[in-house]
Amino acid sequence: MMAEPRKILAVDDEADFELLLQRRFRHQVRGGEFLFRFARHGEEALSVLAGEPDIDLLLLDINMPVMDGLTLLSVLREKQSPVRAIIVSAYGDMANIRTAMNRGAFDFVTKPVDLNDLEITIRKTLDEIARLRDLERRHAAAERARTNLARYFSPNLVEMLAERDEPLGPVRRETVAVLFADIVGFTRMAERMMPEAVVAMLRQFHERMTAQIFACGGTVEKYIGDAIVAVFGLPKAGPQDAANALLCADRMLAALTRWNEERGGRDEPPLAIGIGLHYGPAVIGDVGSEQSLSFTVIGDTVNTASRLQGLTRSLETPLVVGDPLVVAAKGALSPAIEAILAGLDDRGEQNLRGRSKPVRIWVRPNGASDRGATEHRC
Repeated sequence: MMAEPRKILAVDDEADFELLLQRRFRHQVRGGEFLFRFARHGEEALSVLAGEPDIDLLLLDINMPVMDGLTLLSVLREKQSPVRAIIVSAYGDMANIRTAMNRGAFDFVTKPVDLNDLEITIRKTLDEIARLRDLERRHAAAERARTNLARYFSPNLVEMLAERDEPLGPVRRETVAVLFADIVGFTRMAERMMPEAVVAMLRQFHERMTAQIFACGGTVEKYIGDAIVAVFGLPKAGPQDAANALLCADRMLAALTRWNEERGGRDEPPLAIGIGLHYGPAVIGDVGSEQSLSFTVIGDTVNTASRLQGLTRSLETPLVVGDPLVVAAKGALSPAIEAILAGLDDRGEQNLRGRSKPVRIWVRPNGASDRGATEHRC
């Protein structure tokens, strides 16, 4: 496919300059390499640029009626126009050159024009424009990548993930904390609501809960409808992962209390959530095909956390925690963790669907205050 011609706007009140360019670059124009536009002064040039914002380059005289070249450069600078300019003028004194450069001119060619020098300067400038635009595209792509990553990863991980080719490393086994959370009775609630209201509520729920996950160094592994799956221990597992997950659950319940207060002020019904936490080995890595890959965490620890979250319904509690996480969190030696653990009740071993061995669980009594959770910081 033939490349689009590079557009050049010549701004000069001398008709001879237009004729000179047409003759000198006729082969480039016929070959589709260059496309010239012409204006007699700065105001006319602004009109042309407004109609054709894809113009790459200006060939700009200084002394012109209505609006001179130096004034046009000032206007373009104020508008933050990306177009580059080569000054082509008989006013080749140092004062004019410095003024033009200070106002954004890329280069300077004096009249009478050496056409070979002009072509070299045009090509050099167009090459630089192409390089700068490529850098801008790469920067925009990097910003889009960071924005997308920021939806799933805590801010302290985003830069690392954006910079590395394989930021999370190969598929491997890690000991991590897994959190499952969802809204109690969401399906029945959604049946009675307008679709737009359902989406708005989900967005608010995800934003509030995800903020707590990120604040505690967690990663959102996926959203499943109203459910959120988060992992603590990425990109590298550490001794604080279990404690961070427990603190996160505590903060999520506190955030829910605040949100319900806001909802009450709008005569909206309060919401309840159920959170399941577990700690143990899991397989971490990309799954799928070459056409569609997604990062995931799988294994018994994930399945157990999901089952614990399901227990919140039958046990009528907002939080069910597997004993392995409680044991690991005790090593944090934190007053906040001690306060949270002191508020959990030991419910002994429970059989979970799909699991051959029972799991000892701890629950937060329903109705326990979440006010103190606002003071706990990850």
